[in-house]
Amino acid sequence: MQLLTALRFFATGSFYTMHGDLHDMSAPSVSRIIHRVCRAINREANRVIKFPVRQHDVNRAQRDFFAIAGFPEVVGAVDGSHIRLYGAPLMDDEHLYVNRKGWHSINIQVICDANYLITNVVARWPGSTHDSAIIHGSVIGDMFSDGRLQGMLIGDSAYALRPWLMTPIENPITDAERNYNRCHRRTRVKVEQTFGQLKRKFPCLALGLRVSPSRTCQIIKACCVLHNLAKIMGEPDFEEEVEVEEVGALPYVGVLHDGQAHRERIIRQYFN
Repeated sequence: MQLLTALRFFATGSFYTMHGDLHDMSAPSVSRIIHRVCRAINREANRVIKFPVRQHDVNRAQRDFFAIAGFPEVVGAVDGSHIRLYGAPLMDDEHLYVNRKGWHSINIQVICDANYLITNVVARWPGSTHDSAIIHGSVIGDMFSDGRLQGMLIGDSAYALRPWLMTPIENPITDAERNYNRCHRRTRVKVEQTFGQLKRKFPCLALGLRVSPSRTCQIIKACCVLHNLAKIMGEPDFEEEVEVEEVGALPYVGVLHDGQAHRERIIRQYFN
């Protein structure tokens, strides 16, 4: 009954009080059940959400991404998404949760593979935190920076260009640069579609949550674990048509010289 109560909440996004009515339980009881189930699910996170590290996993990830649009070396597509917080007790740090659109949220980072499996999730930063700050303050970012991970990520213009994180060209001039941007968009859309599938499976993430920020982060992570389990078990999920934001629609973060050199090499080798 506890698992069903939590799953019903994840799947419907209904308020706790509605579940209390359905199962003859009080709202605090339902809240405790959801918290308990989330903790149990999240204990499986390291087994279910895995970034490609072993050589054959890296090779497979790069091969799958390359098959989309011919973009080389990619092992993951990264993006952020805001999960709305309603009426949460934010205390003195309330301003930290106000995102650039003016509402309270948790900014979650997801990295996915070419088959919509989530390979990394960071769910702990308040809505005012920039996407670029999240990746560069993460374990994954540190591991790429010091050479412990192979390949590279692909992300939008909210991220700083690095040798291990390819972003779009802000103002493409040559045919090769425009071709690079086209292939970049077609490849990066996988993470947008992954967010779409995740929120369609678990409307509580699309509608927003009326719990504390810490409980919100637990629920987000649990939904990501369940998303992957559904994929692993073969549950069908249709690809969504996603309109990817054009370059320049997001705040421009900038480039680093070594990242620019790597991007220019890729353009010369693959997109001329």
